Amino acid sequence: MKRYLLLLFAAVLFSGCMTVKMQKPTVKNYQRVLAMENLTPVTVEQLRQLIAADTTHYKVVVLTSSCCGPCELAMRDVYPRKMAECDSSQVCWYFVETDYSSAQYMDEVFRRHGITSPRYWINDTLPQYRPLMVKNMWTVVWNLIWHYGASFEDLGLVEADNRLDNVVNAIAPQQPITGPNGTPTTVMLDPQGRMKCTYTIYNDSTAMLEPTDIRYITVPVTALDYTRVDTLSYAPKVCTPDGKCE
Repeated sequence: MKRYLLLLFAAVLFSGCMTVKMQKPTVKNYQRVLAMENLTPVTVEQLRQLIAADTTHYKVVVLTSSCCGPCELAMRDVYPRKMAECDSSQVCWYFVETDYSSAQYMDEVFRRHGITSPRYWINDTLPQYRPLMVKNMWTVVWNLIWHYGASFEDLGLVEADNRLDNVVNAIAPQQPITGPNGTPTTVMLDPQGRMKCTYTIYNDSTAMLEPTDIRYITVPVTALDYTRVDTLSYAPKVCTPDGKCE
């Protein structure tokens, strides 16, 4: 999947299209984002401490990417509605760009959807949280064209494995999860720091313990039972002729 995304980046570069938001995992872009005043860089440990220090609010941590279509839809359709369900004295929201390569668009996305919460982005060099970084985008394009089929490591492109899993497990270590499905990922915690989780069974029978997705809950954040793990199954049911299905 990563390789296909990078090929898409290459296609956008060659096309000269300037309207598509594109992740730019370059040193130059890192320096640009680091200088943006409205974005606060945090290590994963700093983010964990920030959230753990608040023992009076429910917390919603939104791990997002400004280059992600579903993330933008959630910014437009879900988060403002969920914010309106509860008073700000009850729930504290943390919007966190997963890394610098897309953070440059964060202010623009927030303005478009009227979200005024503080903005953070993960700036961490520990191996388990390290984002992809290259000298420039042409390095990515060159490697993909001339060394197509090689591994990321052989191409000289290094990124942490299971990075999002590692971030979530650092934020809420009491309940280790096994499968965020990418951005957006929401981590909802009660004032005691307990994370709301869902045990998801997919149609191929694989099962994962995941942070409950705020896009699919029908009650306010404060009304969830954080001591209970819900089960969500997409597995097809087998029905007998008498109408019983399992």
